Amino acid sequence: MSTARSAPAGRPSQRARRSSTSSPRRGAIRWDRLARISLLVVLALILLSFIGPATKYIEAWQLSHKTRDEVVALQGEHKQLKQRLKQLHNPTAIEQEARKLGMAKPGEKVYVIKGLPRKQPK
Repeated sequence: MSTARSAPAGRPSQRARRSSTSSPRRGAIRWDRLARISLLVVLALILLSFIGPATKYIEAWQLSHKTRDEVVALQGEHKQLKQRLKQLHNPTAIEQEARKLGMAKPGEKVYVIKGLPRKQPK
């Protein structure tokens, strides 16, 4: 009397089914692994394709901040130049600038004194 049950005819035992699905034959293609690997490769290629545009975006962002700072500095300089222009429309300011350059009015006598000591820095 045997206590082990035998598999019904026409149906392989569970042990036989498991062993045939868990260990494939040599040289057989494992499509599930191939699909996973190909998906990983495609994902890596997609990620690599984003690197170039991302670096260009970062460079453009940095350049925009740099140029924004330059624009602010140039606007400040423009404001100063406009104030200077208003000052130079005044006839007394024009005369002062001419005197700084060593100019004299018509009819004035110019004297040059040589040998004066230079101003000492404090």
